[in-house]
Amino acid sequence: MIFCVLYYSYSKTMTKESVFMWNKDKSLILSRILTVAAAIAALITAFFIPAIAEWYEYEMSVEANSVFDRSTMFVPMCVTLYVCDVLALGALWNLHILLRNISREEVFTNRNTACLRRISWICMGVGVVMMIFGLWSSIFIFFGMCALMFGLIMRVLKNVFEKAVEIKSENDFTI
Repeated sequence: MIFCVLYYSYSKTMTKESVFMWNKDKSLILSRILTVAAAIAALITAFFIPAIAEWYEYEMSVEANSVFDRSTMFVPMCVTLYVCDVLALGALWNLHILLRNISREEVFTNRNTACLRRISWICMGVGVVMMIFGLWSSIFIFFGMCALMFGLIMRVLKNVFEKAVEIKSENDFTI
C-alpha cells in the first residue's frame, strides 16, 4: 500500500484509480524488489549459519537414524548451508539480470536463455548438495529432490525460451 502511494506521488500523469490497479509494470517492479530482498536475506543468513546448524543438531536429535552419526553433523551442515547460500545468491543474481532485461523490453534473447540455463544448473546443484547432506539428516533428501525438480522445470522453461528466441530470429528476418 505504501509503495502504491509513493508511486502515485511521483507520477503526475496517472489518476488515483490507476495506481491501485495491478499491471505488468508493477508486477515487474515487485519482482525486482523481492529479488533484492531475497538476496539481502541470503546475505544476512550467512552470518547465522553456525547458529542454525547448532540449533538443528540439538532440536533434531530424535530424528530417525541416518547413514552417518548425528553427532558429526555440525560441520557438514555448515558446509551445506554455505554452499547453498552462495548458489542461491548466484541464482538471484541471474534472476536480477533476467528481470532487468525484461524491464528493457528484451524478453526473447540469448542472454535471458543463458540466465535460465544457469538458474536451472544452480537449482540442480543445490539439489545434489542437499541430497548428499541427506546422509546425516534424511529430510534433506526430500528438499534435494524438490530442488532437482525445480531445476528440471527451469530447464524446460529454458528450452521454451530457446525455441522462442529461434522463432523470433526467423520472424525478424522475414518481411
